[in-house]
Amino acid sequence: GAIVLPPQPGWLQTTTSDNDYWLPSINIIYHVGNDWVFRFAMAKVVAWAPYNQMANNIFLNDTTLTGSGGNADLEAYQSTNFNVWAECYFDEGALVAATFFHKDIANFIETDSLVERQFNSISDDADPTQFQIFVDAGLSTADGFCDYSIQRPRNAGSGDVEGVTLSYQQPFADTGFGVVASYTYANGETANGNDLPYQSENQVTFSPYYEKGPLSARLSYDWRSSYLAGGFVAGAPPVSVDAYGSLGASLGWKFNDNWQVSFDAQNLLDEEYFQYFGSKSQPANRYLTGRRYALSLQFRY
Repeated sequence: GAIVLPPQPGWLQTTTSDNDYWLPSINIIYHVGNDWVFRFAMAKVVAWAPYNQMANNIFLNDTTLTGSGGNADLEAYQSTNFNVWAECYFDEGALVAATFFHKDIANFIETDSLVERQFNSISDDADPTQFQIFVDAGLSTADGFCDYSIQRPRNAGSGDVEGVTLSYQQPFADTGFGVVASYTYANGETANGNDLPYQSENQVTFSPYYEKGPLSARLSYDWRSSYLAGGFVAGAPPVSVDAYGSLGASLGWKFNDNWQVSFDAQNLLDEEYFQYFGSKSQPANRYLTGRRYALSLQFRY
């Protein structure tokens, strides 16, 4: 049967915090003639981590001395953002724009592993062989506490991101055809010169469409370059995600003001989502989610 252990010191924890933030923002818009608009924006923003990351729980593997959990001491992600837009509305419904941005980031969150002293339940097993190996190796003390490699979300200091987004959209006269596209270049690094988590250097979207009468059709392609992700398992280095592109399509027919049928397809290229440690010769995960299709009939009244 299961062994019920007595509560250990430190198992029951209560953590509170009190935070105040000054969050200024400013927006300036300047129109030049009929076609050009210039914008400037500055804002300081904060965002708390999801509750599951802030819950002070822990899950331990007593045989590998690894574990994972939340972190009740997480501070809010903070960023001071500066943006400058130049927009040209050169035709009806048409736009070409450039956005320059800079973000000063504080307390960004990443997941990594540190050594923590935790109670090991196998110290009470009838067969003490496994636990004695830990004691002999200097990983545990005779009272049942061991050094675990615990993976938690943690505040990782400061960083900055700067770059540009180029946008273009245009309907082609009365043909029903048009296109929406954008490209973003972002150069981000931590104060120590390391890559910022979840920051791709290049991102592209391209979406040609047709909308006229009852028929609507659209292709949507999104691509982002490789980026650093969070930790994979306790004790292991963080993983990177390989460049990934996704092609989707939608087709719709509107019978009247009440009835409409639509068909949607996702991941038409059947792309692989690939995670690796350091280099692609050290794979961590490979995911093939397959192509997905949906057919829907809508009624409005």
